Amino acid sequence: MSAVIDPPPQTQSRRRPFEGWGAATGAALSEFAGALIQLTGKLYGEARERGGAALTDFQTRPEHSRWRAYAMGSYGILIAATLAGQLYTENKLGAVVRVQRVEMPALTQIFVRNGSDETWRGVKLTLNGIYTYETLQVLPGAFVLLPVDRFAIFDSKGHATFPPKNLEPQTLTINTREGHFEAELHK
Repeated sequence: MSAVIDPPPQTQSRRRPFEGWGAATGAALSEFAGALIQLTGKLYGEARERGGAALTDFQTRPEHSRWRAYAMGSYGILIAATLAGQLYTENKLGAVVRVQRVEMPALTQIFVRNGSDETWRGVKLTLNGIYTYETLQVLPGAFVLLPVDRFAIFDSKGHATFPPKNLEPQTLTINTREGHFEAELHK
């Protein structure tokens, strides 16, 4: 006895809207890209041939080497001037100078840091061209933080006159055995 198997019922396939459009769009874009590649290849190929011919013609002229030397020399001068401008500094001491205003208590401080690799010796700080402060040395990376009333004017007898606490710093000059630097402090 054999068993009879009924075939599955037939279902009617339904097409979804826009089915197959992706493949058609991809094929169209592929054809467009191929045509664009052929067109640009032809245009750039002609430009390359004309450019190569112009270059060959230019190189056969006797002026070519002279103009090339002029161009390279000008380029070298521009590079040298740019490097000189970038490397030049008026701050040979590597000094960092800032004015720090403190609200409570109301005072103004001058911050000076030795940003160089050398020790500053015989340091004289001059505030606004008249008030001075002196110290023996400032080590590399070290700083001096002074309220403006620590600067002074000394008379011939050695008596000190100190500035007011609310003095507005304008300039600070740093003189050391290693060099000189002047900073503008006003805003």
